[in-house]
Amino acid sequence: MVVLGFSEKNNSSLYISQSIIDPTGKTLLTRRKLKPTHVERTIFGEGDGSSLNVIETSLGKVGALNCWEHLQPLSKYAMFAQNEQIHIGSWPSFSIYKGHVHALSGEMNTAVSNVYALEGQCFVIGACGLVSQEMIDMMCQTEMHRTLLETGGGYACIYGPEGKQLAKPLPPNEEGLLYANIDLSDITLAKSVADPAGHYSRPDVTCLLLDKTRRLPMLIKETE
Repeated sequence: MVVLGFSEKNNSSLYISQSIIDPTGKTLLTRRKLKPTHVERTIFGEGDGSSLNVIETSLGKVGALNCWEHLQPLSKYAMFAQNEQIHIGSWPSFSIYKGHVHALSGEMNTAVSNVYALEGQCFVIGACGLVSQEMIDMMCQTEMHRTLLETGGGYACIYGPEGKQLAKPLPPNEEGLLYANIDLSDITLAKSVADPAGHYSRPDVTCLLLDKTRRLPMLIKETE
């Protein structure tokens, strides 16, 4: 199975998207980031709730979010409440503004993935981009620009449902793959202690409304 993060072009608009693809090559889900972050909004459009789904696969119940969607408590809870077992996070390189903006650091955002695993009692696989010297040469036209972007920035990670690190991280400048064996029964043990969308919830006090309506620019009403 593959979860692919990509820039989706639909007509004349771009979206930050992810597709979940099964071993036969069939696309099970394509979703769009609900709200592009910061300056992403100058380029990318918004998604809707129609694809904020956890998909049943041969490997388990799989869901995905993009980048700082992992900071959105309601979006995370929507995934937890659908009994997500394996979560895929798509992340950019963390070499931009390094040393200038701590919130964009690899350490902070890897911690977000770690906490997601603990909060949702699920396995979390975080895929991360890298910045090469060729990219810097292409994008940085001044010395000031070069102070804001470094090579590397890779912080791929795998965590278990108790928040335990399951794979040794690669060096930030090294491109490669992380591997880990997972046992879905570990989720049952973790949820026996804390299940925020189950026995550890209070839906009579707080609950989430998820609107899965597909938002279209035009609705056609037939006349008789």
